[in-house]
Amino acid sequence: MNLNGNKKKTISGSKVICLIAFMAILSCARTGNQVTNVQAQPMTPPAAQQTIEPIQIIEAEEIIEPAAPEPVMVVFEGRVLNIFFHPLVARPEEAFRSSHREHFLEWYVTAGEYRKILYELYMNDFVLVDIKELYEVIYNNGVKSVVGKKPLVPEGKKPMILSIDDLSYYDFVRENASVHKLVIDDNGKIAAWTDGVLSYDLDVVTYLEEFISKYPDFSVRGAKGIIATTGYEGVLGYKTHEMDAPGYQHEKENAITVVNKLKDMGWHFASHSWGHPNLPNRTIGWLVRDLTLWDSEVDPIIGDTDLYIYPFGAGVEHQEDKHKMLRDRGYNVFFGVGNGFGYWERQRFVFYDRRNIDGFYFRVFREREDQLFDISKVIDEEARRIR
Repeated sequence: MNLNGNKKKTISGSKVICLIAFMAILSCARTGNQVTNVQAQPMTPPAAQQTIEPIQIIEAEEIIEPAAPEPVMVVFEGRVLNIFFHPLVARPEEAFRSSHREHFLEWYVTAGEYRKILYELYMNDFVLVDIKELYEVIYNNGVKSVVGKKPLVPEGKKPMILSIDDLSYYDFVRENASVHKLVIDDNGKIAAWTDGVLSYDLDVVTYLEEFISKYPDFSVRGAKGIIATTGYEGVLGYKTHEMDAPGYQHEKENAITVVNKLKDMGWHFASHSWGHPNLPNRTIGWLVRDLTLWDSEVDPIIGDTDLYIYPFGAGVEHQEDKHKMLRDRGYNVFFGVGNGFGYWERQRFVFYDRRNIDGFYFRVFREREDQLFDISKVIDEEARRIR
């Protein structure tokens, strides 16, 4: 018995002799078909033969493959790429025939396009990193500072943050384009639910999980992405904004279960505001109301977060009264929209801009040399011609 407790199989001496004789005859047949002229020789009884050591047969499970070498990790000195998507168009034949056709064409990608985009980014050496590894909150004599940090990535790789805006599955999106909500299936796995049917490749979250399971080196230290949700039409497809509805408590509990599962898997949540306002154009009173509704309807579900993703990418860094109100609520990291590499830090916060990946990006960058990936390889021209 070997060290693992498996019995090793052996071949006795007599069986080895028979095997050798058979192979000799077979060899003669192959060299000239002369085996018919060979006279059989009497075999010496096994007892008269020299003892032959048993042959050990190694079971397949005993063979240990050498471990893949660990990648060399280096501090990345450049700018980190930030990209974001909206929920995917899971049903292009409906979305591009709906009254919202132009909206979906401009600001969304199809599920098929998304799958190809992830692969192209992977082949272009981008890897996911965790936003929480990119900054640190420090208190010195009661004074708060938010300090940026450089990520540690495999040598030759380029770090990337992925986020998803409006993953609340608004009614008009659910009805025309996207999956309906995120759930946990019977095997404890995150799935997308649409009219009772589960899927794993029609949503940003679920397919990213599938992709990482196939290409685990796409995620550095288990990094996933940021889910930016609003509250005015619920959270993750659950009607948590209908607080007076009979099924509210059930909806809230289910949403919390899914949120906690996603957090355990490495996802982070960000505020995208409660009502998706264009903040620079709103009054302080409007912002107070929005923050109050967030605190009552969304915070109890997703928990505290210090990440704030501006609706429409419209920041208020130059409106100190509004920005201070957000900082005082505990927000440390702010995200806008831009070329995807913009970053700056102030003593009390850091700011990133993000590149939107959608039909607008396809249209504007298709003929440019600074594409993040080859747009011609990912765009679904046939789907986008549907009318």
